[in-house]
Amino acid sequence: MNRDPDERAQPEGGAAPDEFDAIVAEWRREGEVPEWPGGAEPAGALFEPRPAPLLDPAPAADDEHFVPPEPPPLPRLGPPALVGLVLLALGLVLIIAPGWIGVPSLYGLPLGLLGLAAGLGWLVLRLWPDPPDKAKDDGDDGAVV
Repeated sequence: MNRDPDERAQPEGGAAPDEFDAIVAEWRREGEVPEWPGGAEPAGALFEPRPAPLLDPAPAADDEHFVPPEPPPLPRLGPPALVGLVLLALGLVLIIAPGWIGVPSLYGLPLGLLGLAAGLGWLVLRLWPDPPDKAKDDGDDGAVV
């Protein structure tokens, strides 16, 4: 018995083919449809997607190779930044292992949290811009409306 590949067993109750099957059947009536490899087409599949062939790029010449410039060196930490980092480290040591510096564990957590807060506060307040120097004020406030 020669069976049309679009005809599939319908669910009980003899339901009409779903919308996809109707589209496939209409497409087959209009013209040729690509066949699934091996001659058998799985239910509901129109064709197998094939990846595009990879293009072989021409090898680049050695003189066309981009070499990025060296990054600038990291800035040196000044004494105020070192004070903030030492406070942070001290706070961590007081929280994790207060016995290393001879502090009872009962006091380690509160003192460590104070050290962390002080270190973070110190570093954050260093980011605040300096107030304008009043001695350099020439009296010109810009345009007056």
